[in-house]
Amino acid sequence: MNIDFKAPTIDLNDEIRTYVEEKIAMLYKLLHGVAEENMRAEVELQRDQHQQSGNVFRADITIHAGAERTHAVGHGETLHAAIDEAKDDLSRRLLRGKSKRTDMIRKGGARIKRMLRFWE
Repeated sequence: MNIDFKAPTIDLNDEIRTYVEEKIAMLYKLLHGVAEENMRAEVELQRDQHQQSGNVFRADITIHAGAERTHAVGHGETLHAAIDEAKDDLSRRLLRGKSKRTDMIRKGGARIKRMLRFWE
């Protein structure tokens, strides 16, 4: 998976890069049926300039998997907290999409089964 980083307001070091790569690798198992060369992640990390206290850091993570695009935003007092929040939101969205697909498959299978029973 190709990961593109943007960090306009902070210095991006290797420790942050590896942390983000580990978190996105956890999301890979939720992307079922998409080849790895067709996946791309965009990560934008920034510090809010106008914020003095509270949630100062922001992490935007967008995953392009084939034709699908999933986006999540996380805010936190530390950069790690913002990344974790965005990853949790993204995993929740990906799980919802995965469960919707399996529900539709099951629903279609039940319809076919009903039709076959009608013909007997």
